[in-house]
Amino acid sequence: MKKWLTIIHTNDLHAEYDQAVRQTAYIKRRVAELEARGESYLLVDGGDHLDMSINECLVTRGKLHLNMLKETGYHAMSVGNNELLRSTPDLIREHSLETPVPWLMLNLVEGDGTPIGGMRETLMMTLENGMKIGLFGATDQFGDLYENKHGFRNLDTIQAVKNAVAELKEQGADFIIFLSHLGYEADLTNAKELIGLVDVVVGGHSHTVLQTPVMESGMLIVQAGSHGKFVGELKLEVNFENGKHQIEAYDGKLVEIHSDSEADLDMEAIVEKGREETDEFLSEVLFESSEPLSHRDVVQLMAESVRSFWEAEVGIMYGGAAVEGLGTGEITKGDVLTVCKSMHSPVLMELTGDQIAGLVADSLKEEITSKLVYGNGFRPHGISIGSLAFSGLEWTFRDGVISDIRINGETLRNEQVYTVGSGSPMLYEEVCGYSSVKGNRLLKVENILMVKDVFMRYLTGQGDRFLVPSMN
Repeated sequence: MKKWLTIIHTNDLHAEYDQAVRQTAYIKRRVAELEARGESYLLVDGGDHLDMSINECLVTRGKLHLNMLKETGYHAMSVGNNELLRSTPDLIREHSLETPVPWLMLNLVEGDGTPIGGMRETLMMTLENGMKIGLFGATDQFGDLYENKHGFRNLDTIQAVKNAVAELKEQGADFIIFLSHLGYEADLTNAKELIGLVDVVVGGHSHTVLQTPVMESGMLIVQAGSHGKFVGELKLEVNFENGKHQIEAYDGKLVEIHSDSEADLDMEAIVEKGREETDEFLSEVLFESSEPLSHRDVVQLMAESVRSFWEAEVGIMYGGAAVEGLGTGEITKGDVLTVCKSMHSPVLMELTGDQIAGLVADSLKEEITSKLVYGNGFRPHGISIGSLAFSGLEWTFRDGVISDIRINGETLRNEQVYTVGSGSPMLYEEVCGYSSVKGNRLLKVENILMVKDVFMRYLTGQGDRFLVPSMN
């Protein structure tokens, strides 16, 4: 017996609200057409619908997106790193319990092994044509990041998938769809280990534009770029016979959503409400400045803020933590968040005097400071890491030579261990490009506030004068 199924799919919206209202308008029209013809369909998302670097998402604590997911009408979504990394464990649980759209994730669980909040490992759906669809999702675990940051537990992804497929088939599933936020290359690799288990992978994470489906080891892989630029559609003809099934024909495409495409009015209203709430929050004045603050001034103050926050001996901040300086007059939360877009956790670590001296020297090397950084919470993508600003540190620089480095007035001792406040990129040489951080010892990570939150709190305590120490 032959059955037909249309899968409409999106991924990696990243809180691109103007595109979301257009994307939703197209999806609603397409769904209405399918329903009018009595055709079975699924509407799914591959994760990273949220993005806490975008003010509306940040201010509404992601709740705006729960309303958006409902309005679009998704049947299920995978859980991306932007649903996980920039929220507290409690907020993640809250989102997954309140969402009207099932969040599917099977390779990351609570420390005790139970699902996180209201997340589900699997989902069974019986369609109008009688197809019994088994769905599950998985996310990029980023090594042990979530275990260290949130206290969650990683599960082996391939084994978890095999277990889920067995469970779904036991429940009667006759067609398996994997909502993957692992990235295209991982999907290709995993296909070789999942032969005969998964029919379709709806991908995400890598922002790959697959204009047509890719068949790998008997598994169809689709992905629809990012930022609401496309809606994917996969049409399937499946033959069921003697308890087995075979995809006999398929046709997939991406529909481009243009900037002048029609907007969905109901989604516009939801987004506008979120923007009104955001505007009210961002208008709060933090301080008044009688003089403009350069980009270097802002980064220096950020170094001061993380040092103060942790009561550390030294504060270090990288130039890529801010995109520009601040003007004069009233400086609002919105002004600061426009300048400080990245999403990094404040960290307290230990570095030796040798390591700190190495960072001072490396901060003068253009081949290091010009390194472009992508992902890892940096916004915008492709910003340079920049030179470092130091708080609590002084030195003499003459004729191209650094000498007499002092920490809080005391001569730096090469073997001595010092406490250093910074942002999370400085924990990893492969992220920041500064080799001297290798071998650091992490003491604490702040999981609730971001560096920009610490910076804003610091500014509100400074009154209207800002003394930016010069480094001579």
